[in-house]
Amino acid sequence: MSAPEVASVIEQMAASVGALRAVLEAERIDEYPSAIEAAQKALDAIAGYPGGIDSLRSALDRSAEQEKLRLRELITKASIDHKVNGELIRIAMQKNAALQATVAQQSAEATYSERGHVPSVLGSLLSRKV
Repeated sequence: MSAPEVASVIEQMAASVGALRAVLEAERIDEYPSAIEAAQKALDAIAGYPGGIDSLRSALDRSAEQEKLRLRELITKASIDHKVNGELIRIAMQKNAALQATVAQQSAEATYSERGHVPSVLGSLLSRKV
């Protein structure tokens, strides 16, 4: 691949990982699937670079000094964004689990009901009427 193609692959990866971070930070839930898909495609393009990551590094090293520095800064920022994204996704999953538990407890059947059970709680074994 030529230097412009290498730059394009790195720029797309950095942009999509950064965009995913923005979506996760803003909690724009409807945009999660498309942002995750775009980031995954960009990371797959890096992983699928002809000759592998070593070839990509070699091509990057052959770039002009200014371009090399610019691209390495993008890679560093994307690496940080990627780590932050992992944490944001973990937090979103915990928040989702907490919300589901809260909603379940607020339902009419969350207390002892006429049927004598709480739906979806260990097969209703914990809340049988005595």
